Amino acid sequence: MTAEAGTPADGTPWRWLSVRLFWVDLIRAALASVPGYFGLVVLGDDGPVWPLVAASVIGVLQAVADLIRMLTTRYRVLDDRVELHSGWVSRRRRTVARDRIRSVDTTARLLHRPFGLRVVRIGTGEQESSFTLDALDARSATRLRRELVHQRPVEEPADDVLAHLRPAWVVINAVRVWAVLAVIGPVFALYWFLRAFGVDLLDTGLRLYDTLGLGPVWTIAGIVAVAYPIGVAIQAGAFVAENWRFTLTRDGGTLITRRGLLDTHTAHRDEQRVRGLAFQEPLLWRWLRITETQLITTGLRSAGEAGSATLLPRIQLPEARAIAARVLPGGHRPLEARLHRHPRGALTRRLIRAVTGPVLLSAALLALPVPGRWWLLPLAFLPLTLVLAVAGYRALGHAMAGPYLVLRRGAFSRLTVALRRDAVIGWTLRQSLLQRWGGRITIGVSTAAGDRFYHTEDAGTDQAIALIRAATPELAAQFDGTVTAGRPAPSGAVPAG
Repeated sequence: MTAEAGTPADGTPWRWLSVRLFWVDLIRAALASVPGYFGLVVLGDDGPVWPLVAASVIGVLQAVADLIRMLTTRYRVLDDRVELHSGWVSRRRRTVARDRIRSVDTTARLLHRPFGLRVVRIGTGEQESSFTLDALDARSATRLRRELVHQRPVEEPADDVLAHLRPAWVVINAVRVWAVLAVIGPVFALYWFLRAFGVDLLDTGLRLYDTLGLGPVWTIAGIVAVAYPIGVAIQAGAFVAENWRFTLTRDGGTLITRRGLLDTHTAHRDEQRVRGLAFQEPLLWRWLRITETQLITTGLRSAGEAGSATLLPRIQLPEARAIAARVLPGGHRPLEARLHRHPRGALTRRLIRAVTGPVLLSAALLALPVPGRWWLLPLAFLPLTLVLAVAGYRALGHAMAGPYLVLRRGAFSRLTVALRRDAVIGWTLRQSLLQRWGGRITIGVSTAAGDRFYHTEDAGTDQAIALIRAATPELAAQFDGTVTAGRPAPSGAVPAG
């Protein structure tokens, strides 16, 4: 089957997946048959044969389904839309407007690379309307990407390198508190593999426990001491495999991310749709000055398509700030702006919550017929809840930094958002009864980019009005005299012009 066939009445030809995918499917089917052959010929009646045979059958069926998909999938690019037809028994017809396309990601999987194949994902920011073409030959993938993503004018310089993988990144992303959990998967796989040879890893571990006689506490400590460095090594290997030769470049009007060792991945994002950046900092990262950088783009949610909004992996905060200044036009540094501290009442509110929760839970246990002094256990968490209350208050803040509006919040995971003021399409101001008495208010910003809505809690009412005046002066008159301490605040989004 040729790359282009079946020209419709309007003259735009359909394009098909590459016939080279057939050879990939043959290899995949052969590899899937190995466990079944091993079970039937090598193990025979001496091991768990049928699970291996079932795995082979499933693998072969998946390869056959992949072959059918190749023969029944076609697409075409029109002036205003992209059309995709797929399916044999259940046929699907999908149409995506070209102005809704937010990203074009290209992946070269391990089995695809020897045959020059690529997987192209066309992202719209919504899972339902995005789709994947698996697999196109490299030339067709490049052509499709050029058709759908803004390309640089000839006179502009190409490949301005903004960031690249550094050895320190591997350490930062491998050493985590929960690294020990990375060992669970390999240990489980090893358990089932050794069972085929008559070795019960669980029984061996229990006998070793009885022989050493260390007791449960020291046994757990020993397991963690051995498993943690192994988990760190596993996570380091996974990070290197995923981000090998990571580069972030600017090619005219496009931000391009390239990374990957076994499977290489290239993401293209149109800079004309970028509306800002965000730093995500969980509590422990915050103390270590480590952050993950997310791109705020129209139509592309941070939590939507996997990895679509992540611009940089977790790196040191000073380095992330320097790269952010190069990514944002004009060299602006809104994520380094000095933020306005929220009123002390915000701290008082969080301290009261931190004390009230454990005290009420302790009182409930005391009222129940619980033996011993278990009712004191919730009170032991008071130091932790108080620390989180202070961390939550210190995370609050807002500012105007040139053309950018900056909002920050979050106790467990601090989120700092720098959003262009011309991307604000509405405001939401909310007050609870206690906030009204304390002259505080929650500020929310609506936008067509990123997560669509960003907010920060417990700002002063005067601070809220000042922020609206600075960001969207045309809206200030609608709020003046309405948002005041002790008077209800308007609820709901208000259109910005």
